[in-house]
Amino acid sequence: MDGQYWLKYLRERRPKYAKKHVSTLERFANKGKSKSDYSQFGPIYQIYMYAFILGFHQRERIPLPHSPEERITFLEIGKWQPIETVNYLLMILISHDPIRDEIGLDLISLEEMTDSDVQETLKNLINIMEEYANAGFSILEERFESDKYYFQEPFAFMRLLKEIADGKFH
Repeated sequence: MDGQYWLKYLRERRPKYAKKHVSTLERFANKGKSKSDYSQFGPIYQIYMYAFILGFHQRERIPLPHSPEERITFLEIGKWQPIETVNYLLMILISHDPIRDEIGLDLISLEEMTDSDVQETLKNLINIMEEYANAGFSILEERFESDKYYFQEPFAFMRLLKEIADGKFH
């Protein structure tokens, strides 16, 4: 299968997040609100991408609840912005050796994959993305619970990512 078709399939996927994180999304995603007590991202997918990065750098994955009633599906990846950040996240997923090894993805044989192989691989990649994001949301919630004023500073999200990247979170 051509790499362009594989990427098209990936961009059509609609990730999920655990319903228990709705309050975190409402707190930190500005969906048309003009003001908040906390620093905020724009749409939900922006904080989702950030949560993925937090979980990835923490090397922590938390599976989503099994029950469909406990999960929320949202906007397909191809509609997320900025596209450069989306492409970076997708690159992380398909190029990180432990992820590739876990799902058995061989990039060299990408064009030889059947449609069913592509669908199974994408399902596994998106599942990994969801698990990293779920862990990232837990990190955000843990920080908020320990210091409700932390996110009132304009650079709070950058500071938190730096703490995690430096191994100083927890």
